[in-house]
Amino acid sequence: MAGNFWLYSHNFTSTGAPLVLAAIAKELAANGLQQHLRLISWGGHHDRVHTRLRRELQAKGLSCSVLEPNQLPPTPKPQDRVLLNSLSLPLPVLNQAFNWLEQSKVQRLDLYAHEAAPNQLLTAEQWPQRLQKLLLAGVLQLRVPSLHCLGTYQHWLDYRGSALAVQHPQLELIGPQGPLLEQPLPTFYSLRLQLTGMAGNGNKGHSWLLRLVQQLLCLEKPGLRPLELQFIGLESDRHAQLDRELRFWGHALLGDRFSWVPHGSRRDALLAMGHANVAVICSRQETFSMVAVEAMALGQPLLRNRSGGWQEQLEAGVNGFDLGEPGPDPLPDQVQLLQRLRDPKLISAAQLESLSIKARNRAQQLAKSDYSDWLLP
Repeated sequence: MAGNFWLYSHNFTSTGAPLVLAAIAKELAANGLQQHLRLISWGGHHDRVHTRLRRELQAKGLSCSVLEPNQLPPTPKPQDRVLLNSLSLPLPVLNQAFNWLEQSKVQRLDLYAHEAAPNQLLTAEQWPQRLQKLLLAGVLQLRVPSLHCLGTYQHWLDYRGSALAVQHPQLELIGPQGPLLEQPLPTFYSLRLQLTGMAGNGNKGHSWLLRLVQQLLCLEKPGLRPLELQFIGLESDRHAQLDRELRFWGHALLGDRFSWVPHGSRRDALLAMGHANVAVICSRQETFSMVAVEAMALGQPLLRNRSGGWQEQLEAGVNGFDLGEPGPDPLPDQVQLLQRLRDPKLISAAQLESLSIKARNRAQQLAKSDYSDWLLP
């Protein structure tokens, strides 16, 4: 390409959307575009504290810049490309990019929307009509992570054309100990649950899972698999009040059978995930959940609700178990499901090992697509 390819991120933390942007940048670089790539984050002070992902990208020769949330991006040249990797970018940045497209200052704009509820971020009434017009004109290409999200965006935009499509997030299934698909499969003498994700405002369902465990412990009886729980990715600074409460509650319920790992690098998270044998996905809202794919690559069956990505990831009874629609409180049948998982007389280790193999196979299938088909047609 003749110009630069600008990739916009809301931050450079080692979490979902920024990790996807890093994977996109690496793939474009491998296709000969390294010298054309310009990665910009609006993470400000936060990105100057959490530097690991940015430094990893810079070590690969990629250009990375950090701006403050109130700063506008550099003006692109007409031959440049721009990818917006989130609707969580500052609103003036989003508005500026769409202004460029409408004024023909760029010829094409790509948007990867990682958010489950676009109307909560783009609240002005003009946004759906504005995006629909650009989609119909063929100058905007919009991708969402899952079929669940696709329906949401089709309804919001009143648009069902080919410029709006599913692009499954892709990450290299490589961990600190080599390819995840080649790691030893877990054993199931105990039930070792893990939930990976920052607690944030509670969206990932940490509190919901602790309430489920609390109800489960009322059903204790001899012969059950020991239960362990691990939270991976909790923040540990003094402002993270919910995280402190979660840690206190987990230890109060399970003692030393509860553990947690602070938010850090993807490498740290994958090392911690390797100690578990079942992954729990219980978000209130989700778009796809890459940690579910990583967990399946490690051979962990899913205990998953029907938030975004469940159609692609979960085949109930084959590679995991269906928790149903997201809800505010655990339901009796969800408690009973987890109780059956603990009971080797009801679900044997051999059955769980079969689910483990199928989970790994599903992760391998989900790892086959790439970003070049979309971005480099």
